[in-house]
Amino acid sequence: MNKTKKIVENISYEELANRLDNIYLFNRVSELDNDIRDNKINGNLYNCSCENEDCNIWGGLEHQKYDIDIFQWYLITPADAKYLQNITNELIFYSYVLDEYVWGITHYGTSWSAVYVDIIEKE
Repeated sequence: MNKTKKIVENISYEELANRLDNIYLFNRVSELDNDIRDNKINGNLYNCSCENEDCNIWGGLEHQKYDIDIFQWYLITPADAKYLQNITNELIFYSYVLDEYVWGITHYGTSWSAVYVDIIEKE
């Protein structure tokens, strides 16, 4: 059975963070674990520059993609990692170096009460 996800709610990052047990800002994650991006367990590290997957550039030879910037790294519990994975498309990583789950935040400079995230539900 193919499980699709649908958006059921849109909440602020502040509200989402309040639903988690413990989060710890630790922006040195990428300095200590150079391979952290290779250990992604949820989310997408690339944005297509086009509106759909069929948009090609250079005469249809390749897709133009951009790496997602991560501005903040938060250590999270295994239960919080599972929770985020089940209800969002947020970037979640596992660091073998730190033996910790990590939440990658992709927005910068805006209060968490003013940035929103889609809550999804598996059908």
